[in-house]
Amino acid sequence: MAARIGLVLGDVHFEVLPNGLTLLLRESRRAPVAAVQIWARVGSADERPGEEGLAHFHEHMLFKGTERRGLGEVAGEIEGVGGRINAYTSFDVTVYHATVPADATTAALDVLVDAVRRSVFDPDEIRREIDVVLEEIRRSEDSPHQVCGNALFAELYRAHPYRAPILGTRESVASFDRDRVRAFFRRWYTPEHLMVVAVGDFDAQALGRAAAAAFADATPGEARRARPAEPAERVLRALLLRRNFERACVELGWPAVGLADADTAALDLLGFVLGEGESSRLVRRVKERAGLVDRIDAFAYTPLDPGVFGVAVDLDPERTEDALAAILQETERVRRHGVSAEELEKARTNFLAQEDFDRESVGGLARKLGSFQALAGDFRREAEYLDAVRRATPEDLRRVAQDYLAPERLSMAAVVPEGSVAELDPEALVAAVRRGADARSVQASVLAPAARAPELRHYALPNGAELFVEARREVPVVAARGAFLGGLLAEDQKNAGLTSFLTSMWLRGTRHRSAAELARAIESLAADLDGFSGRNSMGATLEVPSARLEPALDLFAEVLLEPAFDAEELERERRDTLAAIARREDRLAARAFDLFCATHWERHPYRLPLVGSAESVARVSRADLEAHHARLVRSRNLALAVVGDVDPDDVAEALAGRLVDLDGGGFEAPAPPLEAPPREPREAELVKERAQAHLVIGFRGVTVHDEDRYALEVIAQLLAGQGGRLFLELRDRRSLAYSVSAMNVEGLAPGFFAVYIASAPEKLGEARRGLFEELERLVQEAPSDAALERARRYLVGNFAIDRQRNAARAAQTALDVRYGLGADAAVLYPERIRAVGREDVLRVARQVVDLSAYTLAVIRSPGS
Repeated sequence: MAARIGLVLGDVHFEVLPNGLTLLLRESRRAPVAAVQIWARVGSADERPGEEGLAHFHEHMLFKGTERRGLGEVAGEIEGVGGRINAYTSFDVTVYHATVPADATTAALDVLVDAVRRSVFDPDEIRREIDVVLEEIRRSEDSPHQVCGNALFAELYRAHPYRAPILGTRESVASFDRDRVRAFFRRWYTPEHLMVVAVGDFDAQALGRAAAAAFADATPGEARRARPAEPAERVLRALLLRRNFERACVELGWPAVGLADADTAALDLLGFVLGEGESSRLVRRVKERAGLVDRIDAFAYTPLDPGVFGVAVDLDPERTEDALAAILQETERVRRHGVSAEELEKARTNFLAQEDFDRESVGGLARKLGSFQALAGDFRREAEYLDAVRRATPEDLRRVAQDYLAPERLSMAAVVPEGSVAELDPEALVAAVRRGADARSVQASVLAPAARAPELRHYALPNGAELFVEARREVPVVAARGAFLGGLLAEDQKNAGLTSFLTSMWLRGTRHRSAAELARAIESLAADLDGFSGRNSMGATLEVPSARLEPALDLFAEVLLEPAFDAEELERERRDTLAAIARREDRLAARAFDLFCATHWERHPYRLPLVGSAESVARVSRADLEAHHARLVRSRNLALAVVGDVDPDDVAEALAGRLVDLDGGGFEAPAPPLEAPPREPREAELVKERAQAHLVIGFRGVTVHDEDRYALEVIAQLLAGQGGRLFLELRDRRSLAYSVSAMNVEGLAPGFFAVYIASAPEKLGEARRGLFEELERLVQEAPSDAALERARRYLVGNFAIDRQRNAARAAQTALDVRYGLGADAAVLYPERIRAVGREDVLRVARQVVDLSAYTLAVIRSPGS
């Protein structure tokens, strides 16, 4: 038998008796009370197959009578001396504890020793207690939190016994009998697995002698813990359960450490920063600011074996995906940036205060001693742990966040009401997590040479918007663009121009600033903030010196989230728009294209002018603007791009916070019915007394998703560049025009390809014939190699010239993403243009340029 070990370490009497019993006794005279506890180092994780729930079942049975005390007398005797008695079971321990007046300390020890050594396990009481525990299991099955927690651990642990519920299952508990219960008891309730822990107003030496005497005849057993280790898998897992509950709950868990690990203190502090208290990050940003959850908290559960860093939430089931994305956005933010010194100090102060509060009672002190001895292997590690809490740095918290909170290590469980959110499934949960966690570089397609690809960082903001950031540090300026689907595609004849009107109203004041105040604020930052509206999209643009980016982003978000739509400003904008429409009558080139579109399409919104008509603008009301804004300005319809002298992670955090209130509800992209192209020629003319005639001839084109659009761009350049056919033949050689051009305009719906010429009225007939001749030539013969190479070089070269500016890069990225082309579509443009060959030009020209079904619009003077 082992030698007796007895030490006084500080104010703790620590002793291991020859039979293996551990004594941890600490005198405390703060109050005339004492806590006496017996810790059995056996929990549900020590159960064998078929024993599930037996550790917890003993917690019940040890109060059901002993050889000396009948039913009810175990608890009754403690209560009779003015004390309290109870017990609890965890994965690793079962603890029986009593708190009594100081003069009843020895009596409490006697009662607890009697219970843990001499319970009788009456068969009738076992049967009755089985029914009690079955009811406890049923009650847990009616608790969303219990169901969710059990499901999480079943996902998180595939090999380790922490995966099984502490209560056991209905089947296992129903199978218990006296033989099985007693066998478990004999195996584990032996002195080497037991600890007597006591704190209070007593003589430690005397209490130690009493404890030793009470266990003098106890002999060690042969049971040894043998738990399988959980494989270190890095697999994102999700489980969804549907139950007859009213609300949903979700729990997320990352594999963590046990109590003895050096990282425990930092993980506890990280849990406090993330989700303990009203000022924690998750509470402020996910609950209060975003309104995505009813309750949220974070915690580090560090038992004997590696535990869990978790986040638990209660929420509306419809918000589950957005909540998951928002939570992961926050955990990734901590992994990237860490925590501030202020956050850490607040967490440390509160955490140490809670530790002090726990030590106010003798029961709390005893629990600390027992926990560190049983779970960390040495009660003295508590001092090391608290020292680690006091010494922890922001870098320590960032390190453990990086080490433990990787998204690919996450397991999660969600419990949602039956019949809610039919489309929600485990794959959707995983996608939401990835959306929130995806803050890594987007790799360019293999079609784009890596050396030419910009480093784009992609972020899925908590509200569902997508952000792409390209850092370009050479010049201290920044450009941002936010793009929404909309524009003409979201309009009809009655409300034509509404999108353009809306984006103009964004700059006419917000709920916090008048139009004049907003203008002054923008100018004070040397910024340029504006709205835009097109055929397929709308949005906001920002250019600003990088030193003033933060306040500029405030304004950028403010115009999107809080436009005032002030009545006086609405009327000013109406007057300005009507004046612009009137001026357009004098912009004959633009007017010719308006006429072309109105003729080429009969019903599709592409037939409408971007600014609308005098009639439609006159009808615009505040209600129209509010409804249109609410329909289109939604986070799920938003693609953001920021390019310039920025730190990508900082920009992502800044925009995530500023745009958190952007409506994250469902969005249905405007998709009016497509219209077939003309089957025969269509012509329209407008007669104006002007010195010049304007002629447009066009055909139905392609969509932005059609690979033939690159060939059409080459064709337009072949015709219209200064070395192009139209320019050389009709302008230089025949002097028919000052201005001649060709253009390819794609859209989310098929757009148009057109040629244009402005000619003297008397030359209009010849100009028309000349255009048709060149179009006929286009479909008859492929271009020469030299002409094709010139066109391709021009397009690629001008592409590079345009991309000198951050604003061009931001615009390309945001629109390409919103149109579904991908963030790297612009990077691929040069290769796509270079890939266009002579036969591609001829094939696409013949496909698009149907000379038997052209649309012609002309503005001419009388008699021309």
